[in-house]
Amino acid sequence: PFLLVDKVIDLSDKHVVAIKNVTYNEPFFQGHFPGNCVMPGVLQVEALAQAGGFLAIPRDSNDQYDTYFLKIENCKFKQKVVPGDTLILRMELTNPIRRGICEMKGTIFIGDKLVTEADLVAQIVKRPKA
Repeated sequence: PFLLVDKVIDLSDKHVVAIKNVTYNEPFFQGHFPGNCVMPGVLQVEALAQAGGFLAIPRDSNDQYDTYFLKIENCKFKQKVVPGDTLILRMELTNPIRRGICEMKGTIFIGDKLVTEADLVAQIVKRPKA
């Protein structure tokens, strides 16, 4: 798996804050771009989605769940992300989770500078018992 969340630093019922340290040895930098490393925007959104999974999946259950993202809207990349950056990933519920649908607002900061933002909608599905 490609994990794009290094650490969760704050988690409540309505928001999550996580960290991703972007390093030179990330495999995607081999081709994006040689001599000018830039973290792909789709992987920034994936990092938000992974952080959102901590928020969306019930923590008080012994059941296993999967999260499938249904929609990404209003996505904006305001600054490139390069090796050495520490991303602060923030996801907040914009509506209560209903019928397994989770609506979230995601932002990525480097320090106090907003670099990426997006609205994400996910479906939370209980895994069938084996």
